[in-house]
Amino acid sequence: MKASPVCIFDGENWVPGPLAKGPFPGLHGGVSGGLLAAEMETRAVELGAGAGLQMSLSLLRPTPMEPIHISVRTLRQGRRSLQLSAELMAGGKLCATASALFLAEEPLSFIPERDLLPAEVGGAPFHVGRVTDAPWFFEACEMRREESGRIWMRHINPVVEDMGGLCRVLSLADWATGLSRPDWVDENNVMFPNPEITIHLQRPIAGEWLAVDSEPHWNPSGLGITTSDLYDTCGYLGRATQPVVLAVME
Repeated sequence: MKASPVCIFDGENWVPGPLAKGPFPGLHGGVSGGLLAAEMETRAVELGAGAGLQMSLSLLRPTPMEPIHISVRTLRQGRRSLQLSAELMAGGKLCATASALFLAEEPLSFIPERDLLPAEVGGAPFHVGRVTDAPWFFEACEMRREESGRIWMRHINPVVEDMGGLCRVLSLADWATGLSRPDWVDENNVMFPNPEITIHLQRPIAGEWLAVDSEPHWNPSGLGITTSDLYDTCGYLGRATQPVVLAVME
């Protein structure tokens, strides 16, 4: 049986289900980003564009668990490139914005084929523990952690029905900061929101599994970034970067 999507389109708005929730009030950032990616992918298909290989997401404020309206605008379309922007509105407020780049292939015979080193899904399943009493987005995902720290993940419930590659990658890659946090974060009751995430891909994702190999660069100033190499089962896929704001919870 096909798993129910995390969010359902009612013909005008996206309606988030219980699994759209984040660890704090409102939607998980990966769900907000996934919805924006999905809408931009739909527009790209309508315009006959190539694959989505870059996306930047800005989370302006928590997105309430209410009907969500997304608008998409074409910034520029060229022969092989399409640049789109999108806005997410909920509760009468602008909650998130995004931009994406779609590129069309044009094979060149004189460039040698690159040998990609296939990557195997491995590691043991894990859970982040009791974060919230309510259902939330972690339960819509399957995750496995290798001894090296690399984490493989896939959706149990898709963010939207017929999810595209950019939606798949962005919504999963947003987990990287939380899953790679240092031990002192939990020991000192530190919050670590990432108000933005940018991904760059060398090609579309192959299959349903995404791996993140993350490195937190977090500083005593209370600021930092998380950088993540991204993989699928064909090998190296791209990179994600997330700025992080650190604060002790009162």
